Amino acid sequence: MPGRDAFIPSVWRGFYEETHVPAAVLTGDVLHVTGHTGEADDGLFAADIETQVRGTFRNIASTLAEVGADWSNVVAMTSYHIGLRRQLPAMIAVAGEFLQEPFPAWTAVGVTELFDPDAVVEISCVAIVSGVSGSGDT
Repeated sequence: MPGRDAFIPSVWRGFYEETHVPAAVLTGDVLHVTGHTGEADDGLFAADIETQVRGTFRNIASTLAEVGADWSNVVAMTSYHIGLRRQLPAMIAVAGEFLQEPFPAWTAVGVTELFDPDAVVEISCVAIVSGVSGSGDT
């Protein structure tokens, strides 16, 4: 069984220390990215749905970059939404800014709440990466 490397970018450090949940875990060539939300660099969430959705995609892009990957490596994603139907137009529009063919498999789920009470969307994903040497604590 291949080893596991946890990735904890500096922006994720406080959350990791509180919860022991890394931003991503690499096992072999498979990267499992923990659910990310769309907070800005200052830790605050915009009231605007599209801004939060775009922030979520950007935050995941940042974690992917930590391991030398990008959205083209993502093969599957699951998104969790408070108000799924209300978010669909923004989700589809913003996803088009980040995702390219071949598109990842995507499951979208409506939920009543998320870990952070100001978040309205959370996305986790799985990426296939090769040539990435997991340094663990990044």
